[in-house]
Amino acid sequence: MSAAAALRAETVEESPAGRHELLAARVLTAGNGALAAVAALGVATVVVQSDPADHPPAFQAAILATIGILIAVGLLAQWSGRRLIAVMNGVAACAYLAVLLLAWPVLALSGGSPSGQLSWLLTVTSLPVLAAVIAWGPAGGWIVLGALGVFIPLLRIAMDDRSANAITNNVQSFATAVLLCALASATLARAQRADTAAAVARDAAAREAESAARRAVDARAQALVHDEVLATLAFAARATAEMRPALAAQAHRAREALNALTAPSTEAVAVAALRARLQELARDHGAQFSETLEPEGADSAAEVPGDVAEAMTGAVQQALVNVRTHAAGNQATVIFGRIGDGIRVEVHDDGPGFDQEAVAPGRLGIAVSIVARLRAVGGRAEVRSAPGDGVVVDASWSPSIPSRPVTVRAIGLLRDRDMRLTGALLAAGPLVLALYSLFWLRQPLPAVAAGVALAAAFVIVSWRADRAGTATVAIAGSLALAAVGTMLGGVIVPDTADAPTYAGMWPYVTASVVLGMLCLRARPATALMLLIPATALLALAVVPGPFGEVRAAVMRAIVVVVAAAGLAISLRVLDRHAERDRAAALRASSERAWLTEVTTRAAEKVARWDEAFGSLLARIGEGTALTDEEIRRCLVHEGELRDGYRAGRLGAAAVVAAAARARARGVDVVLIDDVADREIDDERLERLRAWLVEQLDEAVGSFIARILPVGRDALATASSEVASTRFGG
Repeated sequence: MSAAAALRAETVEESPAGRHELLAARVLTAGNGALAAVAALGVATVVVQSDPADHPPAFQAAILATIGILIAVGLLAQWSGRRLIAVMNGVAACAYLAVLLLAWPVLALSGGSPSGQLSWLLTVTSLPVLAAVIAWGPAGGWIVLGALGVFIPLLRIAMDDRSANAITNNVQSFATAVLLCALASATLARAQRADTAAAVARDAAAREAESAARRAVDARAQALVHDEVLATLAFAARATAEMRPALAAQAHRAREALNALTAPSTEAVAVAALRARLQELARDHGAQFSETLEPEGADSAAEVPGDVAEAMTGAVQQALVNVRTHAAGNQATVIFGRIGDGIRVEVHDDGPGFDQEAVAPGRLGIAVSIVARLRAVGGRAEVRSAPGDGVVVDASWSPSIPSRPVTVRAIGLLRDRDMRLTGALLAAGPLVLALYSLFWLRQPLPAVAAGVALAAAFVIVSWRADRAGTATVAIAGSLALAAVGTMLGGVIVPDTADAPTYAGMWPYVTASVVLGMLCLRARPATALMLLIPATALLALAVVPGPFGEVRAAVMRAIVVVVAAAGLAISLRVLDRHAERDRAAALRASSERAWLTEVTTRAAEKVARWDEAFGSLLARIGEGTALTDEEIRRCLVHEGELRDGYRAGRLGAAAVVAAAARARARGVDVVLIDDVADREIDDERLERLRAWLVEQLDEAVGSFIARILPVGRDALATASSEVASTRFGG
């Protein structure tokens, strides 16, 4: 199993339903529990029912128990998993529906009159609808809402509960449930999309980490083999008696380095410790050490990743080895410095230098041990030289630029189509109440005007689903306040009453649902602010009182706007939390995948190398003379290792086998593919390899094969002591 696959399995095992969805379900369930508590408090304090149905005490206790279940579920959800939250909400929704279905049969069978006002707690339809959304998803919520929208009016008819207050309460309860169902459904849908996106991102991060790990292991392995193994094998094949003790020590170092490859360095290294390590390295190679002035504000306790410290040390060591090999007797200097949060190390020498354009393509020291080594850990290295000017190796590393603080763009919760459908459902409510006003108001014109204004506000605010613009807020808010203002024209006190009634305050409560829709458009703060002038207009309309039913209207309006705003604000907080959690998960998944892939790939390489030449290194480590067969094997393995770095597309199995046969005959084979920008189709490449096998089988002495750069009249050349040929393809 790959690291990415293992990580996916681990993630699924840790969080079956997804972390974001679980957080959303907990917030929604807690909110529904809070609504249930507010409903119970409202019944005890502000809701007045003049002719309540005469239900038996046991049934009234069952109603309170149902509300208690919702409150308990809201509390328990914070310590529950997603599946248990769904089960608990399903039980609560079913309990609520069961009590509602039994309301009339229990009343009829109790011996009393099967009439009276339905318990207000059983008309708070938002409670079972929200529970259904959490338990069974948006479809479950909408189905329960539709069923209640039909059943509760029929139940009122059966109980002869057809007052203006009852009808108004039905419409407003339905509108509130529509609003909260849309909010809850959108919240869960967004959370699920966030979980899906996070899983995709984690997979992509794991795959990228695996790819980076392979590059890092390959670069580290190439540098290790170049610095230790190749030299050991090459010198062992030509060793004199005087060289054997030094070769034995080098063979031991090579084996230790191979073993160390399987234990990637994960611990950070203090910059001060790295500086001391480089200073010691310079002293061991007879080089001077100096350092540049630290930049102002540099962190004295700064650290660099372990693999960076290792790569920098290896690159500097190879640069110093090159000085000793190619500029013996000349002075070398190691200069250590800080660049921001990173480091920079330069190795200078005053030797003869070289023409960089004339460097033979077979030279691996600079490309593998310095440049590739640092590139693999996110650093960079540049080698500058010219004949007579010495050599400068400029190596540096800086941490990746940290991402900017996460800013979550305020966006709407629904798609445009769903938002318009929700707005249409809600717009029907004030039109129904305006139509009903024709029958219970002597002067219904203000109520009709309020219904039209509120319906228009619902259409305007629901036309789009993104964050509401200033114009939308201004128009919808003005229409809502204008509708509340119509209560000053007599809507508040119907002809059949001598004081303000709950039914007469429907424009105010319905306007609060418009403000709740602004929360769907990511304007919770504006909705809360607009509730203040709306409540002030209500106060003007009901003066001088009495205020018996006013409190219920104010309470419902406040609960609607605060619940919608609170959910919208919570969702913004959840978005930020989810983004931070996603970033942390990406880092963790990348690190785990990187470490897994590094360890696995390194172990495979070491096992393969140990099988190929581990015993040979052990023999060299004994410090005794090698047999002719062992010397031949040294040359063969050295050539194979070099081919692994230089041969590129020439390193097919058939060519490698032919090269091994040639080396066994004593031929010095070099295969070079250093023109990656020259494209070769599969058919030509196969013909080239077949041709190369023929040339290798005839080679004598030394043999060099190379793919030529773009623009040459041939694709490749092969030269040996016998002949030089060209392959045109």
